[in-house]
Amino acid sequence: MKITSQRDFNILGVLFAVIFAVRVFMGLSTNSLSIVELLSWGTLSYLSFAAGYLYPQFKEKDERSELIKQKGMHYSMYFVLVFFIATLLGNQFNIFGLELIEMIQIVIALTIITIFTSWIIMAKKY
Repeated sequence: MKITSQRDFNILGVLFAVIFAVRVFMGLSTNSLSIVELLSWGTLSYLSFAAGYLYPQFKEKDERSELIKQKGMHYSMYFVLVFFIATLLGNQFNIFGLELIEMIQIVIALTIITIFTSWIIMAKKY
């Protein structure tokens, strides 16, 4: 399936948001709510809506879209480094009661959110 329009991204975003809402409801009703899993579904929903917003800007391979991607990745790099440092320190001093795989999932989700947020900010700025 090839995604060819902004509408396709928004449909995927709604689908992931519905899955997110169902997982929240099921987690609350069974008293087994997993924040890491919810963060993953929420990240997929956010990614779809952000990609839908950015699709018109990135559809054309011009200087503006390359500048947005480059600047956004540059700023995201610093935030990702902060996430990794916080994760390492939290793990070292036993601040987080999470397993390593859960911490990696959280850092990946935060990285995706940070990259797309920085691209949205740069798209509005340029």
